[in-house]
Amino acid sequence: MNEKTSNHILVACAIIEHNGKILAAMRSLKQSHGGKWEFPGGKIGTDEDPDTAIVREIREELGCGIEVKSELPDVSFRYPDKNVTLVPLICQITEGAASALEHEEIKWINKTEAEGLDWLPPDREILIDYYNSFL
Repeated sequence: MNEKTSNHILVACAIIEHNGKILAAMRSLKQSHGGKWEFPGGKIGTDEDPDTAIVREIREELGCGIEVKSELPDVSFRYPDKNVTLVPLICQITEGAASALEHEEIKWINKTEAEGLDWLPPDREILIDYYNSFL
């Protein structure tokens, strides 16, 4: 699962659930795709599995502890300069509270609010898969 070429990136992302809402994160305006919404997470290291990577990334990005509850199907997306495969993990906070340590903004949203945000394309696909999993 951790195979990658120079232009392929494997990323774990967290769909963090709390009180019927999920956490959305706006990318920093200093990053590529700044101002777009995404699920928090990051690159999976060569010696990591997705669960280990997401726990580490969320601690770094949001300053809280999480546990993985389940996984949705991977989503691959081709940008002009790279290919990205996202491994979406449904999580819950087990320690602390989420803070925007690396993102421009974070917020807890419901389905209607989620539909109104400007998501990165692969994250929008994950959002659709997430809500369809309840049907």
